[in-house]
Amino acid sequence: MTESQQTTPATTASDRPLSDRPAQRLGEPGLLRYGRLLWKRRLMILVGSILPTLGLACAIHFWPLRYTTTFVYERPLMESEYNVLLRRFYSSENLDKIVARLREKGVTGYALKLETAQTEQALHRLIRFSVSPAYPTRLQTTDPTTSEEISKSKAQLLSIAITGDSEDEMGAVSEAVTDNFERVLPVYEIRKDLIESIQEIEELAAEIADSRFSQTIELQKEKTRLQQLSSLPEAPSEGAQSNVVLQFTEVAESREFLPLALQRDAVQSKIIDLQETLNSEEEMYSYYLKVLAMNGRLLGEIEGRLLVYYTVPEFLAFLNEQMQACDENTMVDYLKSYIRKTQGLMLVNTRAGEQPIVYPVSKHTLKRAVLALIVFLMIMTFVAVVQEYGQERQHPADSPKPAG
Repeated sequence: MTESQQTTPATTASDRPLSDRPAQRLGEPGLLRYGRLLWKRRLMILVGSILPTLGLACAIHFWPLRYTTTFVYERPLMESEYNVLLRRFYSSENLDKIVARLREKGVTGYALKLETAQTEQALHRLIRFSVSPAYPTRLQTTDPTTSEEISKSKAQLLSIAITGDSEDEMGAVSEAVTDNFERVLPVYEIRKDLIESIQEIEELAAEIADSRFSQTIELQKEKTRLQQLSSLPEAPSEGAQSNVVLQFTEVAESREFLPLALQRDAVQSKIIDLQETLNSEEEMYSYYLKVLAMNGRLLGEIEGRLLVYYTVPEFLAFLNEQMQACDENTMVDYLKSYIRKTQGLMLVNTRAGEQPIVYPVSKHTLKRAVLALIVFLMIMTFVAVVQEYGQERQHPADSPKPAG
């Protein structure tokens, strides 16, 4: 027997790579080979998966709790109105107002988080809006009636969820956020209403100005006609025909068929109507100009205070000052009406509960640990396969040499 035949292997079969096993194992199914590999590396896979999972679970368990509270408002909103509300609340100037308010209250940590939040998701983790019931999904439809019904659907409840790191700061943060929502955001609605009101009144004033010229021309024409009719002599046969009854569907269009005296009466009546119309429209035009001037002052007050912490009660105080300084009864009545309308904007935001419960946010430790264990098992299994492949490359199977 030769020396090579007498040499025994230095390692056992279980310690060698799969490629060094007997030839019949190399021909077995891949799933069985994969199972043998996992069994061989089971200790490495289990230790490399369980230990990191336990460490992550401990870190989650001992991580400080977060707290949340939810304010619910009974406020019907269409989807378009809800989207406008979100844009106004999350606008940079409005968030700056909340940040300034928090700093005044000494809640600098939460103010810094709001100030440094760079994404929409980061803001939603701190302050999140939601509606109930949720708006229907907009599916592709060619039916205009269905599309209109979807657009007009309204949510009945508006919720604001506020999340913070400590139970102590939640009171101050909640007060700042709800005060902004209830007393500051309506200022934007007042501004929008004033702009729309100014545009509407300007159109009405323009219509009066346009019709004034045509009515003045018509009035002058009727006066000229009255002078001409007055200069005509009375027909001698008018008295004898006084028993004749004439029927017209439109007297204004058929007055030339009337007797001369009745024609003069009809023209005089038309002149009186035109003069009354011109006088009433002149008064209305003057009123519109005064309202435009007042709305301009109100809008200027809001525009000048829009970037600071300006509330609806402050605007109401300004309205009362304007009413006290006003001498005309018509403008006093207009301001009283506008004050009632502005107060109604604050009553729209009706809370379902004044002091909601502050409760800790669940950490979901078990759920996260299970997910982490699955991920670590996948990673360690991949490492085991790579190591086995590297070992096979370092110890290739002995191939039979040709005789001779």
